[in-house]
Amino acid sequence: YIIVGSTKSFGAGERDVYLVKVNSEGEEVWSKTFGGADNDEGRSVRQTSDNGFIICGGTYSFGAGYQDVLIIKTDSQGNLAWQRTYGGAGGESGAAVRQTPDGGYAVIGSTGSFGEGYSSIYAVRTGSNGDSLWATTFGGTSADYGYSIEVTHDGGLVIVGATASYGAGSS
Repeated sequence: YIIVGSTKSFGAGERDVYLVKVNSEGEEVWSKTFGGADNDEGRSVRQTSDNGFIICGGTYSFGAGYQDVLIIKTDSQGNLAWQRTYGGAGGESGAAVRQTPDGGYAVIGSTGSFGEGYSSIYAVRTGSNGDSLWATTFGGTSADYGYSIEVTHDGGLVIVGATASYGAGSS
C-alpha cells in the first residue's frame, strides 16, 4: 500500500509531504519526505504506469504565490524524479491527480489567483514531465472547489467539486 499526507516529525520544513509504503501487514517498507522550509502537504497519490508514484498537494515553500499546487513524481522506491508547482500570486491547492493515457497528468484543485470568484475550480493538464499543457478554471462569482478528477475511457476528464456559485444554496 502507498500512503501520502504530511508530517511535522521529519523533513526540511514546518510540515512536509510524507510518502509511506507499507506491506500487506501494514509494516513500513520505506518512507520519504518532500518539501521546503515552509508548509507542504500531500493530499493524493497514485501509482503511475512506470510503477512510480504521482503525488498532488499544496506548497507554501515553492511556486509563484502564497500557496501553489504541488505535483511530485517519484520512482518505484519513492525517490524524487521531479516536482512542479502551478498557480499565480494568490492561493492554490491541489486535491487530486491522475495519469492520462498519453503518460501526462490531469490535476484538480482550487485557485484564488484565476477565475471569477473568491475560489474557482482549477484544472491543469501536464505532459509526462509535469510541464503545463493548459490550465482552466470553472465556477462563478462565489467559492467553488475541485476535489477529484478521473480520466474517462475516451480520454476526457470528469471533475467533482463543490459550488457556492450555482444551485439552490451554498456548498
